[in-house]
Amino acid sequence: MRKTVILLSVLALVAVSISGCSELKKMIKNANQVQYKTTPNPLEMHADSVPVDVTVTFPPKYFGKKVKLVISPFLKADDGSKEIRFKEQTVQGEKFQDNNKNISYEDGGSYSFKDKISYEDALRMSDLELRFQISTEKGQSASLVTVKIADGIITTPELVEKGMVVDNGSKTGKLVTPTIPKPATSPSETSVEIYFPMQNAGVKDSEMNKKEIKDFMTAVSTVAADPSKTVKGIKIASYASPDGPEDINAELVSDRGKNTISALDKKIKKDKIAALDGKAITSTETTPTEDWDGFKKLVEASTMSDKDLILRVLSMHSDPIKREQEIKKLAAVYKELAKDILPLLRRSRIKFEFQDKARTESELISMGKSAPKDLSQDELFFACTKAPANEQVTLYKNYTSSYPNDWKGWNNLGAAYAKAGNMSEAKKSFEKVLSLNSTNPPAYNNLGVLKLAEGDYDGAWEMLTKAEENGCKDAALGYNMGIILIKRGEYSDAVIKFGSENTFNKALAETLAGENTAAINTLNAMSSSNEAVYYYLKAVTAAKESNEEDVYENLKVATSKDARLKEYATRDMEFRKFFDKSDFKSIVE
Repeated sequence: MRKTVILLSVLALVAVSISGCSELKKMIKNANQVQYKTTPNPLEMHADSVPVDVTVTFPPKYFGKKVKLVISPFLKADDGSKEIRFKEQTVQGEKFQDNNKNISYEDGGSYSFKDKISYEDALRMSDLELRFQISTEKGQSASLVTVKIADGIITTPELVEKGMVVDNGSKTGKLVTPTIPKPATSPSETSVEIYFPMQNAGVKDSEMNKKEIKDFMTAVSTVAADPSKTVKGIKIASYASPDGPEDINAELVSDRGKNTISALDKKIKKDKIAALDGKAITSTETTPTEDWDGFKKLVEASTMSDKDLILRVLSMHSDPIKREQEIKKLAAVYKELAKDILPLLRRSRIKFEFQDKARTESELISMGKSAPKDLSQDELFFACTKAPANEQVTLYKNYTSSYPNDWKGWNNLGAAYAKAGNMSEAKKSFEKVLSLNSTNPPAYNNLGVLKLAEGDYDGAWEMLTKAEENGCKDAALGYNMGIILIKRGEYSDAVIKFGSENTFNKALAETLAGENTAAINTLNAMSSSNEAVYYYLKAVTAAKESNEEDVYENLKVATSKDARLKEYATRDMEFRKFFDKSDFKSIVE
């Protein structure tokens, strides 16, 4: 296994034609005084490129005044299979006649250069080398041996793809898919009213045999026999008209309620509604002694010529006795009230309450596939969101067929297609959303996810930016932007975009941004994962802290979950300090 200690070899003469040239001889002799600095070291992959930043420092009284030095940087694979040359660099002594950076003989000096190459996997284990050629204006020259100045290449950013599997279950960004809570079953009711003679609480047979009662009892019977319905109860609300003594009216209200319950119980037995017979489901509601509210509503709805006068009396007097006295003074008006209004207030209202039985999640999903029209819109949408992944396309198709103008259905259908790997149909669905709502934030986010999956990072960024501009606040948007920023090598900005949610790729961005402690905290906050790469990143963060025990512990788990990581780790410069340690070798070999 390779050693990672960088040895700055003393420059030695290989081929020289420098007879009599003391400047060249002196530079060769004192070459070990030249210093090199490479940032970073080891080299790192960023945004699919490998940048280098090298500074060569020459000591005082070293660089010949009439000498030119050509520096050729190379990145060479350890196994010799690949070699890439960076831009050639040239410096010269202060009296050499050429247009290059001068290095003072008396003071010495430094020369820095930056360059980058595209990353290739063959160079993952490699050396950054400098090769030198020195010459004079008279044609004397020397070729010098190679100096290794850095190791290459740390490739931790490429874990972002596997990190999406940890975070999302697939190598795609986060889709925005609206959901709703399970719809509650709404209560329903049907009601009927029976009427009483003045100053009477007895229920007349004619009232219990009228058509309205028969229709009511048929509805009650139908619901009671339906296994999909739940009977909540029958409530009796009884009233008295606001004429006559208040104490007598109070007694009438009470008796009318009791007698209505008794008559209704007999009717239930007579109609043989077995589901209700003998069950204590009937109760009375509290009602006012005199129904002034009902009186006012009936007057307002009437065509009486003097109804405004009556309503004015009601507004002027709140005392019921005073109201009755003032209204009775209007003899002609009161006669009309006694004929058309007051009899309608001497009544009992029978209200039957029931509701659909709550369907289970599995029942809703099953009906969403086989009988979607038997579900309410909310029930069908909920079923779509809860269906297994391999059934969601079918259910969302049913939803969009029934509710074609609801963008949520098309959006989530697109997400279902994307999760199934059908990106072309996913795109059509998201574009359908925009045809319904051209500024829809989820659709723009989701189109950005498709472009991200295609590797079109600029196109993805454009879509995600539109989602942001149109008000998208979903955490998925920040996550997707963070992925692209990692790809671009903008790690600190990525950390900001990932926000407060603890995800693998947030921890990765923190690691790459030099916030290793934060990355460890994020990973620990995730608790655990079934994905091997989660433990692999924990091993990387431990290596950065030189926490040898945690490196081995997490690397063991990672390689036990994915044996391919053994070979990957042997070429991962994050573990360069451990390459020669027996514990490391026992895990990866």
